Amino acid sequence: MTKTPETTHEGKVVSVAGDKLTTTCSQGQQHCHTVAKDAKVTCDGKASKAADLKTGTEVRVTCHKDDKSVATAVASGKPATTGHKA
Repeated sequence: MTKTPETTHEGKVVSVAGDKLTTTCSQGQQHCHTVAKDAKVTCDGKASKAADLKTGTEVRVTCHKDDKSVATAVASGKPATTGHKA
């Protein structure tokens, strides 16, 4: 079985209401997403919830290629770091 590629875009949070996430892209267009029940939501690399995302926060939203209205992952802040700090 072949996995369908996902697509990712960046923007700023306009609103979060339940499982609904609205963002704006750099061109000012609004995008509305339903955050999937099993979506991976992270803030600064740590597991989080969609409700923790604040208006104006920059996010990376990953959606299924064939259904861009469903977010499978939402990340804000810095990604998780691996390894040891010097």
